Amino acid sequence: MRSRFIQLAVVVAACAAVAALAADDTKKCTATKEECARQIRQIMAGRLYLGVELENTAPGLAVKAVVADSPAEHADLRAGDRVVAVNNHRMAEASIADFKQLLADVGKTHRHLWMIVQRRGALKRIDVMMEPYSKAQIERIVAQHFAEAHAIASATPDSQP
Repeated sequence: MRSRFIQLAVVVAACAAVAALAADDTKKCTATKEECARQIRQIMAGRLYLGVELENTAPGLAVKAVVADSPAEHADLRAGDRVVAVNNHRMAEASIADFKQLLADVGKTHRHLWMIVQRRGALKRIDVMMEPYSKAQIERIVAQHFAEAHAIASATPDSQP
């Protein structure tokens, strides 16, 4: 009986180890770090951003976090602001995907957003100019990808002599 218990414990431990390795593999990127860095830099170059993280609320959207030194921070958006309207589009029934699509549409024609937010019960108009990612921001994104998907602590690409 004791040997069966030990065998069962070994099988359970082996299954847990395999599951952990399989879960870990799903987070890994299959491309080389150089290829990833090139693709990320190519995608992000010239891309406009706002610098805000939203969360779905009932109803609508709220600002969860604002990126430091971002267009959103410069425009005085704050965590906790409830998004009422963006460029004359009501956001009461909007999802985060709707908001992202609206930002993408605005980015195709111009960079200016005006938002109506509710802050502590009062409505406030916020004017924002979306900006392209800086080189330093893009390198931080590359570094984050390396750390998460390639398990590389130092994310600076190898320099060529």
